[in-house]
Amino acid sequence: MQALLAPLVTVPGVIGTMLCSPEGELLAHAFPPTFEAGRLRDAAAALAGRGRALEAALGKVGTVDLRYAGGRVVVKGMAGARLLFFCAPSINLELLTMSVSGAVAQLERAVRGAQPAAPAATAAAEAAPAPVPGGRLWETVQRVNALIERSGEEPFKLRGKIALKAGFSLDLIDADTPDDPARLQKLRAAASAVLGQPV
Repeated sequence: MQALLAPLVTVPGVIGTMLCSPEGELLAHAFPPTFEAGRLRDAAAALAGRGRALEAALGKVGTVDLRYAGGRVVVKGMAGARLLFFCAPSINLELLTMSVSGAVAQLERAVRGAQPAAPAATAAAEAAPAPVPGGRLWETVQRVNALIERSGEEPFKLRGKIALKAGFSLDLIDADTPDDPARLQKLRAAASAVLGQPV
């Protein structure tokens, strides 16, 4: 798993990344040597506790983006694990999301391979068709994010305005979010009103 994380720290603005189990175990990391392994394990444990609380309040969470004065923490949910990035404040979230999308499937396979599965569960997983990631709702969020970045205005404020009009945050939509025609229509209407152009 370590080898799969190494290329992710080459994304501009990424300082380090780590893979954590939902129970708070540090599975692998790619951080500079100045980051102590003990502190990373503490962060993994804290992420598990906060992640459970967030999901209890909001349901399944795809991506969490925490902004601080000196850095940014981005957490990507995935099957059987969470992927955390510590980044520079100026990280391009869209570029990071695109860069990570290919690695997520490989990391999920690696996590599944590291955990023994019950034979019945494995057979059921093999029989079920794999979901196709990135439906129309996800594609629309990517298009809206690109328009926001090109607008030259404060992205956080624009996303907030769109979220208020649509009734949900763009950060809660990921490639695994099922399509919902009503949410898609609300997103398009809200983004078009805020950005002043059709989406």
